[in-house]
Amino acid sequence: MRPPVPWWAAQILGLPGAVSFRRYVPIIRDANALEERMRALDDDALRAEAASLAFRTGERRLQREATARYLAVAREAAARTVGLRAFDEQLLGCCALLSGHAVEMDTGEGKTLVGALAAAGFAAAGRRVHVISVNDYLAERDATWMGPFFDLLGVSVGWIGQHTPHDDRRTAYKCDVVYAPVSEVGFDVLRDRFTVTPEERVAPVFDVAIIDEADSVMIDEAMVPLVLAGSSEHEADEFDHATALVEALVPDEDFTVDADQATASLTDDGLDRLEAKLGGINLYDVEHLGMFTRINLALHARVLVHRDVDYLVAHGKITLINTTRGRVAHLQRWPDGLHAALEAKEHLPVSAPGVILDQITIQDLLLQYKTTAGMSGTITAVAEELIEFYRLPAGRVERHEPNQRIDTPDIIVLTEEAKTAAIISDVTTRHQTGQPVLVGTQSVAESEALAARLDATGVPVRVLNAKNDAEEAEIVARAGEYGAVTISTQISGRGTDIRLGGSDGRDRDRVVKAGGLAVIATSRYPSRRLDAQLRGRAGRQGDPGVSCTFLSLDDDVIQLHATDRIVTRIHREQSTLPGVTRQKIADQCQAIAESQRTDRHRATWVYNRAIAAQRTAVLAHREEIIDSSVADGRVRDLIAEHWQRLVDARGLARVSETTRAVALFYLDEQWVSHLTVLQEIRDGIHLRALGGEKPADEFHRLALREFHGFFDRTYREVADFIAGLSPDDVGRDLTELGLRRPSATWTYMVTDDPYGNPGDRFIRRVGRFVRSTILNLE
Repeated sequence: MRPPVPWWAAQILGLPGAVSFRRYVPIIRDANALEERMRALDDDALRAEAASLAFRTGERRLQREATARYLAVAREAAARTVGLRAFDEQLLGCCALLSGHAVEMDTGEGKTLVGALAAAGFAAAGRRVHVISVNDYLAERDATWMGPFFDLLGVSVGWIGQHTPHDDRRTAYKCDVVYAPVSEVGFDVLRDRFTVTPEERVAPVFDVAIIDEADSVMIDEAMVPLVLAGSSEHEADEFDHATALVEALVPDEDFTVDADQATASLTDDGLDRLEAKLGGINLYDVEHLGMFTRINLALHARVLVHRDVDYLVAHGKITLINTTRGRVAHLQRWPDGLHAALEAKEHLPVSAPGVILDQITIQDLLLQYKTTAGMSGTITAVAEELIEFYRLPAGRVERHEPNQRIDTPDIIVLTEEAKTAAIISDVTTRHQTGQPVLVGTQSVAESEALAARLDATGVPVRVLNAKNDAEEAEIVARAGEYGAVTISTQISGRGTDIRLGGSDGRDRDRVVKAGGLAVIATSRYPSRRLDAQLRGRAGRQGDPGVSCTFLSLDDDVIQLHATDRIVTRIHREQSTLPGVTRQKIADQCQAIAESQRTDRHRATWVYNRAIAAQRTAVLAHREEIIDSSVADGRVRDLIAEHWQRLVDARGLARVSETTRAVALFYLDEQWVSHLTVLQEIRDGIHLRALGGEKPADEFHRLALREFHGFFDRTYREVADFIAGLSPDDVGRDLTELGLRRPSATWTYMVTDDPYGNPGDRFIRRVGRFVRSTILNLE
């Protein structure tokens, strides 16, 4: 892997992520010169000063005088209300956000305050602001914490979480600044999409978005569709029989798993054995394809989806784990078939399937904002993607205090057991000196297994994972106590600083003398950014600290991404494999993992362009139906005589009301059917590559073909329905007329393709062929 380009060279070359914010330094100097003047004002005068500001935001070049006045006012307001005087670096970060940039600021540099300063600045310029967080906890905490600051400046603030009632959401969205998880904003958009009157909507305003943990939200979760589902009349598929059949299969004899751990496939012997147990049937016959599908899903659930790694079982339900955050993903689920197979595997009641009413990717949601800005400790690593997908430039603001953290070289051993032993030895040694230790693990299962091993050696441990993330604030806050040992799954987005000496800092001197916080990673993540986020927990605001990564050649990041040639060399040389080579292998495998994620993001983006454009057209027409008489005209053209008879009998207003309601029903029904067709097309589009065609281009062509005549078909159905109504039917509830919307709706997130997109697997096979046959790399 190439070493990173120095920041000064990146700026000279104009590379992504190298935007210089030095242009705003004169503004900071002017703000500093105004500090004493603002300090002399009372609260009312300070609020009046804020109200008198008139400046523009979202432009690369900020107005010097007005912006400096705002920064001076905001700094004083923050100092009075929340006891935080913004550093110059924080004011620089605020300018970066106000001018529409993504800004990198290290962990512990006070991004919460920076986000609040920028949000109030946008509000002072007459803008409406959403501060997008990664979870409910941070949305509530930051809105409550910064509430007095906003209040002093005359800025209204609210927050939204997954349990916020409808009326409270509507009220919150009317505030100048709203703190909310990205998923909740998306779900509100989807729910509003099915309302029939303006009063039913919560109506988020897409003006300004300030996105916390921007790389996680805008890049890692960009591929996650937010889904609105509705109840259907279908019963849950019966997976018990398929699960029992699969549980009896023998690995390697009856099924195999590919090297990528992405697919499990039945062997010929396994298929024969299953068909014999099912009475000698042919599973490939059309009449048995339902059973064949359930068997494959049950096999995937058994072999490739792991309890306490990918999901938990709690309170009789399957709950997914967000692997990038180590948290329970309360609103996330897999597609109905796989989810049902997992429930059967765990001997839980199988939930009935729903019908997808609408969906939107997080990326398409964020692109609706007029101005987007973001902040994170690891932005510059994804700067190129931010430009590609969002046209959002990025740069870095340096630390307020020099970094004193020592990042030691990786310790790379051969086996998992050797790695675990080395970690236990290192943690035990540090614990005996009183140095607090934070161990970052990759899964719930790993965190609990390591905790048990450390407990057995007499080292007391606190564990933070998806099973107890409700206690995270307390556990993270205590991780800096003298002698503390804390084991956590992914630490990014936890939102609580680790102060040396504990939350009150009483023991700070002893902890500093012991070397500060030691952060130990039990492996590398598939992304260098996640590694950096973990390391960043040590060395906060100039504190001493140390970080170290332990890695084995058995780790997933290597086993899933190593080329055949690398695997062969590892097996051949074993313990004689040089340390430099081990490091190079780890770097290459991690780079491959990052490249695959980028490719998946790009593919999802390309495929969703057609869907997003068509969704926009449908929603625009839906608004037209609600706000005008367009439906009347279309239906009248198709059934003029019957339409006139209804109008003569019941009046135009009542007939129009019924027509509008029926048109909205069938428009929504047509969109649901269209989404189903598009998903079926995408599931098989990779086969187009076998004929020399470009799958993405073909998908767009087919999506356009399927959408052709969408509105004509909708109004034909509307007209046919209206033609069957008598005058007495006009004005009746649609349910009484036989048009039933889902009796219940729910929202969730679903991975773009959780069990391995066939196209992705096809491309990987082609890639291996190219590397081995053409490039001779394997």
